[in-house]
Amino acid sequence: MLLDNKTITALNQPFTVVDFLKQYTETSRLDLVTGFFSVNALALLKTEINDAEKFRLILGKIMSDENEQNKVIDLLNGDAGIASVLQLSQNARKAVEFLEQLKVEVKTVQKNFCHAKAYIYKDKDVRKNYRIIGSSNLTDSGLGMRDSGKGHSIQSHLLHKTKHI
Repeated sequence: MLLDNKTITALNQPFTVVDFLKQYTETSRLDLVTGFFSVNALALLKTEINDAEKFRLILGKIMSDENEQNKVIDLLNGDAGIASVLQLSQNARKAVEFLEQLKVEVKTVQKNFCHAKAYIYKDKDVRKNYRIIGSSNLTDSGLGMRDSGKGHSIQSHLLHKTKHI
């Protein structure tokens, strides 16, 4: 199966990266490499895919300048309504809860831009292993949760959790 953000199945139904992760990620290890990520995607890992015994994430450059961070959120969010702000706040809490788990390891690539996008699941039963390599960042649109390229970056909590490589 070719899976790139969203694939139309033989039954003319959309099948997204997030659908794939939910369906095939069980209780072993999920490794991710991504250049970009969103609060909503990290919250989704906490609420929908948290059964994995271990998560190892390698994330691209994290912006540390607060002014730049606000510009990214303003540009990518596009909807500053109260409902969107409240949903982002709830998802930010879930994202932080995900990152604080002992089973989650995060490394960042600070000196170079990380353009890789890979999801590698390694199960004790090798028949269940999978790899997704392509253009799917750990963002709303990259996972197929949203058609547009809009998302929210989360960075401040990662600075406390990450190891730099």
